[in-house]
This record gives sequence, structure tokens and C-alpha cells, in this order.
Amino acid sequence: MSLELLAKQEPSVIQALYRLKDEVFRDGALTTKEKELIATALSCMLKCDICLEVHAQKAKEAGATKDELREAMTVAMYMAGPSTVIWTPKIDEIIE
Repeated sequence: MSLELLAKQEPSVIQALYRLKDEVFRDGALTTKEKELIATALSCMLKCDICLEVHAQKAKEAGATKDELREAMTVAMYMAGPSTVIWTPKIDEIIE
């Protein structure tokens, strides 16, 4: 099920999801940038193209450099194996 369809059929669920996202990604003990770098690494581990694009872009908007993105992804690779970072050419686009 896509987020679009879910938003049409269950708008309150999507609204709650976005409220949670806004709360989780606000600056706290970790900065928004750090949280987005974590989310980028997890997106690699989960092999989710859309998540990877969204969180890498948000990390860049929060000030993350390509070097920081690359390092976050290599941590994911260390934790979950090389397939974590070689499954999609999107990663090349993000760090090139």
C-alpha cells in the first residue's frame, strides 16, 4: 500500500505518523542532521530507495556533507554487510 492510498483511506493514521516524524527528527540530544544520517544508514540496511532519497536529502538540507553521508553508509555496511551499500545506484548519486 502506498502512502498516498493510505492517506486517502486513513488520513488520521498518516497525520499521526507525520506528527511522530516531526517530533522524532527535531533537535534534541542529537541534532536533526545526526538523526537524518542515522536514518540514511538505516535506509541502506532496509534497502528502501525512497527512504534513502528522502533521508539523504533531509540530511543534506540539515548541513550533512557528502563525506558524512558516505561514512554513515559505511557504518551501515559494517553492521549489515557489503550488500547494504551496493544494492542501488542511488547511493552513487547521493555521494557523487
